Amino acid sequence: MENQASRDIAYMQMALNLAKLGEGTTSPNPMVGAVIVKDGIVLGKGWHKKAGLPHAEPEAIADVAEEHKDELKGATIYVTLEPCCHTNKRTPPCAHELLKHGFARVVVACLDPNPQVAGNGIKILEAAGIECEVGVLEQESMELNRVFFKSMKSNLPFVHLKLAQTLDGKLSTMTGDSKWITDESARKMVHSFRKRYDGVMVGRKTLNNDDPSLNIRFGLDDSGKIPYRIVMGSISKMDPLSKVFNDQYTKKTIIVTTGADYQSAPDDVVKFFTEKQIRIVFAKCERNEIVIEDALAQLKAIGVHSILVEGGGMLASTILKKQLADKMTIFVAPKILGNGIGYYDEQLDSMADALNFKNVEVKNIGSQAMFEIDTRS
Repeated sequence: MENQASRDIAYMQMALNLAKLGEGTTSPNPMVGAVIVKDGIVLGKGWHKKAGLPHAEPEAIADVAEEHKDELKGATIYVTLEPCCHTNKRTPPCAHELLKHGFARVVVACLDPNPQVAGNGIKILEAAGIECEVGVLEQESMELNRVFFKSMKSNLPFVHLKLAQTLDGKLSTMTGDSKWITDESARKMVHSFRKRYDGVMVGRKTLNNDDPSLNIRFGLDDSGKIPYRIVMGSISKMDPLSKVFNDQYTKKTIIVTTGADYQSAPDDVVKFFTEKQIRIVFAKCERNEIVIEDALAQLKAIGVHSILVEGGGMLASTILKKQLADKMTIFVAPKILGNGIGYYDEQLDSMADALNFKNVEVKNIGSQAMFEIDTRS
């Protein structure tokens, strides 16, 4: 006979699958799913769909058919993250909502790292006599919400570095031509990445060479989401004809530069970006270069909690040297360029000094090999 532990795992997996439906739309909130069960029957299911909308628990309660509402008393609810208990937000506290409906048991995948919750939601429920179990599929839940967990513990956003290279490690020809290193299957996957994150970042040279839209295409834009399009570099050297400065989404474009660079820019350049309502973020400058750590911190401060960095080589090299990437995806195409542009320019004398990643998964995507690298040791 199926025991309680295996049933808990099965229902929690169902809740995790629901939580994933909120990918890309819940920021700055986590993805959360909930399943309500009584006597082996699923009464209701729900997930957090978007920041500002109801959380997973009230969504699951609302999903219960009206004729079964009285069955909530004594039921079990499976939630992928500890029910919230704080009131200084747009939605009411979920822990109190569970108390109101008389749940007998609450099964939680992991505690909420938000200092305003951090175990207090469980304490409220247990104080009311509700049985609580924490830790069912805990690692899976934490992995699902890596962005949220970092956001709660760091002043920097989650950084996913994406690169597309040839077999000999080149990102483009010496003239900057990179269209296309990878085939359409890889490019479509990159658009699915864009959908997950708050922002997509490129350097000034990539902007000028490729003129990317940095939006979501390939039929993946069903949510209507437009990520922040972030360009880093000297404002006066950016091509004003670039798509991200002239389409209908200019309010979602951010330029990261330094105060000195902005002040030295020609008046017509400043006027152009002002009239286009392009947001300018000023980062610290050292040795005539943007301090990448400060740039990322400034972006996090204005609500960009996660960033997909798409290049180019100089930006990727800086992020690698500073070890700022939380995750990396490298597409390797079956092409050889020879005299092209790479992305890591450190001059190392010993193999022992090489960047060495241990958590690596390799997949075939179309004609490419895709390396997914978790930079955590």
